[in-house]
Amino acid sequence: MKKFILTLAFGLLCAVGFAQDYVIVNQGTAEHKFLLKEVNAITHTNGNTVNIVQSSGTTSYLVADVDSITFVDAEEHVIPGGFDPLEPYIPIYDGDTPPNIEGCYLNSPNVLVYSSLSWDYPGSTYADRVFRFINQDMVNNTIDYQSYQGGAYEESVEAFVTGKDNNFTVFFNVTGTNESGSTYRMAKILSGTISEQGIINLYYGFYMVDKNDPYNEMVEVGTIRVFKDYDGMSNRTNWNYSMKANTNDNLPADMDK
Repeated sequence: MKKFILTLAFGLLCAVGFAQDYVIVNQGTAEHKFLLKEVNAITHTNGNTVNIVQSSGTTSYLVADVDSITFVDAEEHVIPGGFDPLEPYIPIYDGDTPPNIEGCYLNSPNVLVYSSLSWDYPGSTYADRVFRFINQDMVNNTIDYQSYQGGAYEESVEAFVTGKDNNFTVFFNVTGTNESGSTYRMAKILSGTISEQGIINLYYGFYMVDKNDPYNEMVEVGTIRVFKDYDGMSNRTNWNYSMKANTNDNLPADMDK
């Protein structure tokens, strides 16, 4: 029992100081995530009950064993090793007090500013992309993301948000399967400065994290592409996309070879 207590204490101490660290309690059929800065204590009983103590009260979960409790750094969760590969090409805004960014925004003209692909041409203009952020949780710093570009639609539930003042960064994973059965996982990042008119200097990038691609239809693992709104203002707009694309038949427009 002493070893278990020390393990928890060490994990908690290591995690403190990172704005986007979470403690996750895994019950097998459900995961429960808590922003670590909101957790006052974590205790465990011989009956395998985990207690998450917050200022608002204590929440208890019955778990299998101590391995059901994990500490997660959000950046590492999205991209193993963190954002280093993307930081030279897209601004990353740290902080645990991001602004409210809920709304719908038009990225136009949508211009490629960096690509690790030899056949890509920075400065090329691509189809406009519409982004929407909804259900922002100002306590846990999460938000739901939706986007479409032409016929390609994507979404992520509980994307992470960092930042302070009017600057923000949203980051999350997108997974999918194409018509050949190949699967992929991409990290996506959006950064900018929120204003009444929209998002100033919106940057949008992706990093191919991993894939199972026997027919070599997708870009390689480690591929980076970064886009921006060329005129520096992604104006607020209306969400008018009524039909989601079938992700089994369409690769996202920004990763199709």
